Amino acid sequence: MRAFVLGTGSTGNALLVEAEGVRIMVDAGIGPRNAAARLAALGLELAPGSLDGIVATHEHGDHFGGVEKIARAFGAPIYLHPGIPAQRVRKRFAVRDYAIGRSFRIGSLEIETAHVPHDAPQVAVRVASKDHAIGVATDIGRPTRALASLLSGCDAALLEANHCPELLAFGPYPTRLKHRVSGGWGHLSNPQAAELAGRLVGSRLGRIFLGHLSRSNNTPERALETVAAAARGIEVSVLPHGSVCALNLLDIRRKNPYQMTLKFD
Repeated sequence: MRAFVLGTGSTGNALLVEAEGVRIMVDAGIGPRNAAARLAALGLELAPGSLDGIVATHEHGDHFGGVEKIARAFGAPIYLHPGIPAQRVRKRFAVRDYAIGRSFRIGSLEIETAHVPHDAPQVAVRVASKDHAIGVATDIGRPTRALASLLSGCDAALLEANHCPELLAFGPYPTRLKHRVSGGWGHLSNPQAAELAGRLVGSRLGRIFLGHLSRSNNTPERALETVAAAARGIEVSVLPHGSVCALNLLDIRRKNPYQMTLKFD
């Protein structure tokens, strides 16, 4: 299994997973040209007919804004849960509904989801091949047991560490937006990500990639220091806003994963 983080943050989120001859994309907050260019920079070609599905977690633009164009460009079916109405998409494309909390398959890959609190109906996702699994957990208001259970069955996870509470409190956001971000239905703070990582110590999870960092209310250094202190035995690294990363999950258990990180503005 290989995973390619094509964007993380408010300007666009997308993760491509490839295993056993199947390719799927979790979220598509970027367009097809950007997706193809970023994959090409990481050594992978994305051509029409080579994408087997797009799994959407929720309808916010930074995760969903490129779904239509990518589905059209690469001929991929779109997988939505009932909390994503997306009437325009449903009228124009082949949409396959999935039930939150029930696993389903795209080719040989098993997809499992768990509801997480956010101000739009949102899920975390686990993608598993025969031998490996990766989790995607961003746009989370607070840690939950269901989320911890989902991630405990992964080899690696892309986990939100959106903001430092102190930087958010004294930062440039208006009061209403600060309350939205931190109010339990917004985004995961560094301490909350650390709390969740602490729950996962001793599980299958061997690697955490921190993503969806705020450019205004966090720093990579603060996120890494806070979460790594709680994640004893789990290797933690940070994907700054705009990073693109290739990860080979075959090497996770040897604690020597291949990672190449690029930066796109």
